[in-house]
Amino acid sequence: MKPLAWLVGALLAAPACTWAQSPTIQPLDTQARALMWTGHVDDATRTMREYVAGHPGDQAAVLDLARYLTWNGDYAGARGVLDAHPEATRSSEGQVVLAGVLAWGGWIRTAQQVNAAPLAADPDGLLPNYVQAIALRQSARPREALPYVAAVKRARPDGKDARDLERSVRIRTDSFVALDYQHGSDSDDLERSQPTLRAELAQGEALRWTAEFGRWDYRAPLSSPFASITGARMLAENRGLVGLRYAPSLYTTLSAAVGRSSIDGSGTTLWRLGLDHRFGDTFRADLLADHDRVAASPRSLSLGLDRTSVTGHAQWTPDFRWTGDLWLRRDHFSDSNNSTDLNAALRRAVVRQPGVMLDLGASAEHLSFDRNPGHGYYAPDNYRRYALTANLYVGLGEDAGLSLQAGLGRQRDETFTSWRRANDINASLVVGIFSPWQLSVNAGYSERVLNTGAYEGRSWGITLTRRF
Repeated sequence: MKPLAWLVGALLAAPACTWAQSPTIQPLDTQARALMWTGHVDDATRTMREYVAGHPGDQAAVLDLARYLTWNGDYAGARGVLDAHPEATRSSEGQVVLAGVLAWGGWIRTAQQVNAAPLAADPDGLLPNYVQAIALRQSARPREALPYVAAVKRARPDGKDARDLERSVRIRTDSFVALDYQHGSDSDDLERSQPTLRAELAQGEALRWTAEFGRWDYRAPLSSPFASITGARMLAENRGLVGLRYAPSLYTTLSAAVGRSSIDGSGTTLWRLGLDHRFGDTFRADLLADHDRVAASPRSLSLGLDRTSVTGHAQWTPDFRWTGDLWLRRDHFSDSNNSTDLNAALRRAVVRQPGVMLDLGASAEHLSFDRNPGHGYYAPDNYRRYALTANLYVGLGEDAGLSLQAGLGRQRDETFTSWRRANDINASLVVGIFSPWQLSVNAGYSERVLNTGAYEGRSWGITLTRRF
């Protein structure tokens, strides 16, 4: 699938065609626009960049180059072109282009501020409404984008660009039901099977009702130290939660859910409380408190262990290239144990081309427990892991895509005599990204310390989603 930014080429090419007919346009510029019109995005961008380097005063060419880079998903490059040509950016047309770059890049507040004047000057205008819809669909209240989608459809009835915009907004606003199945196993011969039915029902602009129900089972060899204390090889858990998500503003989401988990007649209350807030375009944070079972193994489950956790997450995006994440989690276990888990990650966008996106970065994790009670879960005093990371997305047409995540690292805890390998690879194929029916297939392999202390783990899953 091409990122949606690349799908608006036909929409914004119309003024480009007008410029291409002007006798003042140089042949190289004309070639670039012809290449873009025929779908040769890389060649068009390269040719237009060459032209702008020799004609920095040609505002139309400068803005076209910024558009081309935006359609490629290279928002940092587009912003750099606009920053280097302030006169073109200050023009009324340049403000719409700038607002589009900001909207596609996820800078919701700034995009709306820049787009406010063009939208006020032309309330029915195609491009200002398009930009406004792109910005609002990424907010906590994406349904507020729908009036602007309608305006785009009125301005360009039956146009592919309007249809693509509507589809991209609908996947964020529609209700859905999803049937999910996940399976995992590790080098301790533990297996887990997790079929789950999930649903979200949208009500109004800001409220979504949520529900999930599953019957999960966990297996271990009878001779395993992680086997159930009941002597059974398999332990089944019935669980369900219902809740809601409410967005009091474009930048804040509150969530809550409550439910029940039962194992062999023993029940436990489950609950979650969450807060997600965008403090600005470059910083957001979320907080989650929840109570659940310790589902590391049949042993931990059969002991009736549960835990209460508080997790904080902060994300920093100083520009369109860099993203930094920090997670801090604190767990209190019902066996009077406690843990602290600190994760940090930094990544940089290094490739943004039609159909291909690549981020490279690094991550670090420190995990510690007060003690190791031997209750069927991994409880190190000083676990450390450091890794180099890569995230690749490959578009497989407009409605399908393949994503790959990999980590190459080293790990150690207080029991290791040396640093050991800690590598991960995960893949996910999604078909029907913008369709009522969506199918997702995922698989993963981990070579690291897992919940029980195992050093290798494998997983796979499949999810069928119906939007309505």
